[in-house]
Amino acid sequence: MLDLDNIEKAQRMSLTTQVEVALKGALISGSLRPGERLVTKEIADKLGTSITPVREALLRLVSAGALHAAPAQAFLVPEVTQVRYNEVNTIRRELEMLAVASACEKMNDSQLAEVRRLCEDFHDAMSNGEADRALQTNRIFRFKLYQYADMPTLSALIEQLWMRIGPCFSYYYDRDIELPVESYRYDELLSALEDRDIARSRAAVADMVDKANNLLVQQYLR
Repeated sequence: MLDLDNIEKAQRMSLTTQVEVALKGALISGSLRPGERLVTKEIADKLGTSITPVREALLRLVSAGALHAAPAQAFLVPEVTQVRYNEVNTIRRELEMLAVASACEKMNDSQLAEVRRLCEDFHDAMSNGEADRALQTNRIFRFKLYQYADMPTLSALIEQLWMRIGPCFSYYYDRDIELPVESYRYDELLSALEDRDIARSRAAVADMVDKANNLLVQQYLR
């Protein structure tokens, strides 16, 4: 007999996952600022869905340490101290070097071409001073690259760390910020990947993490 309860549960879980993915993207790209209050009903109304899947998605992010629960069906984006930021960023740097080394070794030519295309999208956004698109395309490029490492647990850990410090990236949305177009490019990383040079790939991604970190610490976390 068809179990309607299980079908309804599966549909709800699918919607919950969709909401969770959207919220993760907002956290990672800095669309949500530290201290921002998220109200369950407001999100549900905006997405045109019921409260239940939204609340379930928010609770998943609380469990992951990306949000804090608050009274009145609300959730908070945690404030990030410089000590906390430095801790997470140090761990993230090491994990991303591991991921890019694995991707360098395992990627085929079509995957490498896809990574290059996504990277050029990021470079284009930076060149045009489009902070919003630059943050989004950077996220897509980096996580596609780490996906090709074929290490799902590692990719999940990197994603969790990005969610915790991503709200700090909201600084880049400020209108008076001049994006570091010339210094923040992935040319060396792409060249290393194309040469299948694992050591250079690791060094290149570490350098990009350090450059982004220095800019953020100087301007946002000072």
